[in-house]
Amino acid sequence: MSRTQKIFINTARIFTLILIFVFIIIPFGYLRAEGYKKITGYRPDTYWVVRPGTQKAVYLTGLSVGSEAKREEIYKLVRKTELNSIVFDVKDDWGYIDYETDVEMADEIGAAKGYYDIDLILKEMREKEIYGIARFVVFKDSILPEARPDLAILDSRTGMPLYSEGSYWPDIYCEEVWDYYIEIVKELASKGVEEIQFDYVRAPARGNISYAEYSYNVDDNTKVWAVTSFLKRVREETEEYNIRISADVFGWVFIAENDQGIGQLLEELVPFLDFIYPMPYPSHYSKNFLGYELPEAYPYEVVSYTLNKGISRIDDVDNADCTIIPWIQAFGLRMKYTENEILEQIGAAEDLGIEGYLCWNAANSYGVVERALDSN
Repeated sequence: MSRTQKIFINTARIFTLILIFVFIIIPFGYLRAEGYKKITGYRPDTYWVVRPGTQKAVYLTGLSVGSEAKREEIYKLVRKTELNSIVFDVKDDWGYIDYETDVEMADEIGAAKGYYDIDLILKEMREKEIYGIARFVVFKDSILPEARPDLAILDSRTGMPLYSEGSYWPDIYCEEVWDYYIEIVKELASKGVEEIQFDYVRAPARGNISYAEYSYNVDDNTKVWAVTSFLKRVREETEEYNIRISADVFGWVFIAENDQGIGQLLEELVPFLDFIYPMPYPSHYSKNFLGYELPEAYPYEVVSYTLNKGISRIDDVDNADCTIIPWIQAFGLRMKYTENEILEQIGAAEDLGIEGYLCWNAANSYGVVERALDSN
């Protein structure tokens, strides 16, 4: 074969590879993206590295995210197991903004902590193909009411901000509070956060709630109205962004057919959510639930019962495109939780056709999760 013929053949091979890349590989990526489309404001040049509904995550506090050593520990855990996602605090249980924010009000009220650079964290997760879920604690927020008592749920006995569940609470009916939170959400969305997960998107449930005075509820609306109106506003004001909206709820929200006085009614929540994350922690059910002296000792049965109740109710909601993914109890309260209890909770979800789960441990210690997944 002559030198000219060899050059011609090699050139043809290269040209063929280019055609394959342009006409086959690139379109496949776009088809993949279209298959994952779910939300308003979707951009066709972006696709999700994790198929919606298959999020398998562990939770990290803002301090943990700010620790390079802790991040590397969790990245390693994700890499070696079936985990594919991380839930991380952006606004925590105290009301602090954990990442470096430019939202002026956060700085004015002393909420800006800046434990980590969110641009760096998102870059690291993208490189490792990890799906990031930004946990945003909503109405449990001591910082805002202390700085701005005029925006708080008030104690009818004193006229001062109400203290309940170890925290002060902004008035869930106050649209100035909504505006502050939505500004943070928009900042996160603009930076490329893929999902905002609202926690404590409710009124206080325990403590001095009989003295709670909602001064912004001038039209005598229900708490359900306040919660869903906030979520509706979030949806409307983030339409241009490629972002999902989700919420954490008590496991009991899947069972009770009323809002339990906190504003969370399952059928009213799901039309505004892409995902709903119930917390059916067996340790949190009272004695004799389902006839068990210690429900915590029966994780499969408790989780299965709770999720099944929610599935049937959501199926009856018109135009609801909301996927259930449960939080898994990765800690023990009255008993030690081992690999077996972790796997029983995951198995309960899988047996109902649910593919994802999130693991909660407040100390961010996931050795038992790692052992459970390694043994599965």
